[in-house]
Formats: sequence, structure tokens, C-alpha cells
Amino acid sequence: MKFVMPNRAGRVRDSGQVMVLFVLLMVVLVLFIGLGIDLGFSYITRANLSKAVDAAALMGAMNLSQGTNTAQAVALSAFDLNYGVSSRDVDDPHVDVQIFNDANGNQAVHVTATVSINTFFIRVLPQWTTLAVASDAEATRANVIMTLVLDTSGSMDPSRGPRPGGDGSGSGGGLYLPGAVTAFINNFDDTHDQAAMVTFATIPKNVFFGGSPARPQPTQPFKSQIIAAANALIWTNYTFSQGGLANALVMENNATIPVNESVVKVVVFCTDGLANIIQDTFDCPPATTMNYGGRDDCPAGIHFFDSSTGSNLCTLVSDGGVPPCCAGAINGFPSAVSGPNQPFVCAAVNAEARFRAVQVAKQMRDAGIIVYSIGVGTGIDLNFLQQVANDPALARTPGYVPTSFDGQAVVANDVSQLGAVFQAIASKILLRLTK
Repeated sequence: MKFVMPNRAGRVRDSGQVMVLFVLLMVVLVLFIGLGIDLGFSYITRANLSKAVDAAALMGAMNLSQGTNTAQAVALSAFDLNYGVSSRDVDDPHVDVQIFNDANGNQAVHVTATVSINTFFIRVLPQWTTLAVASDAEATRANVIMTLVLDTSGSMDPSRGPRPGGDGSGSGGGLYLPGAVTAFINNFDDTHDQAAMVTFATIPKNVFFGGSPARPQPTQPFKSQIIAAANALIWTNYTFSQGGLANALVMENNATIPVNESVVKVVVFCTDGLANIIQDTFDCPPATTMNYGGRDDCPAGIHFFDSSTGSNLCTLVSDGGVPPCCAGAINGFPSAVSGPNQPFVCAAVNAEARFRAVQVAKQMRDAGIIVYSIGVGTGIDLNFLQQVANDPALARTPGYVPTSFDGQAVVANDVSQLGAVFQAIASKILLRLTK
């Protein structure tokens, strides 16, 4: 029997090799863990940068109408407000704001920000003592072709506003509408955008426009003209919403769009009440076009007006009769709601007025026009305003069909907030984040 002594030297060598491999693996493992942690810090920093550059691009685009220098200053300020400086940062971020016209003729604001952060674990490698982190965003400020459609009916009169300042019989929104329009229109650019203004009461009026009376259209410059017109508004009579919207549709369809320019067509519809006037032609004889309706509940009957001047032709005091100024209208009026003809009943006329206004707004969307509707005061019909705008809030409502040109309905129940509501709509019109 042969006895073999253990090779202790071999075991020592094997143990030493294992120890070396273990140490090397631990170093690699620590480096990988450190890299993961340091990269995690870089992702957090990039998320903060992304939030800040998004805000900077959007705010810069919103203020392009104030001039390039102002837009750049606002963008930088927005970045500073939204970027939380971290103890990891080596120094302050470098922010670059570029303003230019894109291939579609739109103004764009491109914001790039970079910052270096200290590493904690992988700094053992000289080339990794810091990491550079960057983010960028671009906001396109679409060129706008816009028509304001403003309710100047009697209930907008400041004297009819909430007590104690008014008698409480209306919204009194006329006290705040001129100021709201002034602030709103100043968000836009006389050299890039085009605008027009329509008012409506018993009849619609094209208050400011370009082109010709036979072919009116949004135009430029427009700021001072629309502000002056808003400050000269007179509040009287009833609410022919369909007429105001129809005039705006003509304006927008007549718009002149420069070659290769990408634009957004918009109508901003502002009212404090229900539509209560419609227009039809009756064989009286002779054939006569009249606007007719009344207040929301027609307390004094249905009024018939000259469609051109708005002067009162006659009043039908009792529902269902024949208007004294049109003996030929014995079959009532043509109804798209209940058709084919309905007697002259207040509720039926008002329902028709709302329906026809919504149909004009639908024609706008079919023509690629976005409608935003603004309600003033507490006596509004929110559902009507939402239908005019095809507001996605109606998504669960039977018959709602989404389009690429859906707008939004917003309300200033407190009429003093009308300016804030207009500004919210301005933001929606002007901005879209493109990168």
C-alpha cells in the first residue's frame, strides 16, 4: 500500500487564484452597480431637464407675438422656474433658445439644455467623474386664421348683470367682454396671423374683416381694429347665434392662405344665453326674408324682424297663430328638428335656433375649422355650447362623433372671470408641442 501526501502548495495556489478572481469580480460588480446608480441619477436629471425645456418651448411660443427678444426671455425664465437645481449638478445648465420659421411657414421655438452632473461610483475611472445630460423640445406656434363671433344681445348689457351692480336680468357680460377681447387678441401676431370679428344680436354684423363686403375674410393687421371695435360694442335685442356662426363660416372659407403655409382655422364663439332667433323666407306675399323669435321663454310673443336692419315688423302674441305682417305664413315655419313645418310656438322656434346653430358649427368642422365656445354667466346651456364645439366631454353622449377639428366649451359663470377663460382658449389655439 502506497501512501500519497496531500499537495498543500497546489491548494494554496488554487485558493489564491480564487481570491484574485473574487476580488476582480467584486470590482466589476461594484462598477456595474455604480454605473446603474449613476445612470439612474442621470435619468432623473434628464426628466427634470425635459420638463423644463417643454415648459420653456411652450411659453416661448405663447409669447412670440411680443417679439423675439421677449419670447426668448420668457422661455429662459420658464426653464429656470421648472428646473430644480440639484446638488449633483457641476454647474448651472446651459440653455439655448432658437426661434425660426419652419418649412410650413410657422414660427417655432426650439430649446436645448445641457448640464453636467457629478458621478459617485464610477468616478474611480478618470473619464467618468462627470456625466453630460441633455434634453430638447420644440413648440410650433401655428399661424392662425381666426374669426371672433361675439354675442351683443341685450342680456350682455352691464346694467343687466348680477346684483348689486346690475338688475340681475342678464349676465352683464358686456362689462368684461371688451377687456377680455383686448387681452385675448394681443396673444396673436399682426404679421403672421389673420383675424376678423362678427357680432350677433337680432341680426349678425361683420364688424371687422378684409377682402370686400361681397367676399369678407380674416385679414392683417387686426389687433388695434378689433380692440377698438370691442370697446364700441352696443348691447341690444335678441340672439341669432346661427347668423353669427354662418357669417364666420363665410369669412373662414374666403380666407387667403399663402402658398405652402400651414395654418389653423379657428372660430371663437362667445354667448351668454340660448339661441332664440332663426331666419326663413316666407311668401307673405311678396317673398320676404325675416328673422324671428324672442327671448328664451318669449314672454311678449314671437317677434318678426327685417333681416337686414333688425327693425321689428310685427309680433305674434299667441302661440300657433299667423304673424300679422305675413298672412302667407299660415303653415308655420320649416323645421329641421321636427319637420316639415311647425306652428309658430316659442319653444319650437328656440329648439330650431339651437339646432341650426349646431349644424353651422358642424359645417365648420367639415371645412377644417375648429370652434371654441365660451359661455358667459349662469343662464347658459352648457350642452348647446358643447355641441357647437363638438367638445370631447360629449364622448358618452349618443350621436357624438369625434373629428380632427373638435374644440372645447368653457364657461365663465362668474362673469369677472371672462378674461381668464379667453386666455385659456388662446393657449389652446396657439400651441402644439412637436418634439
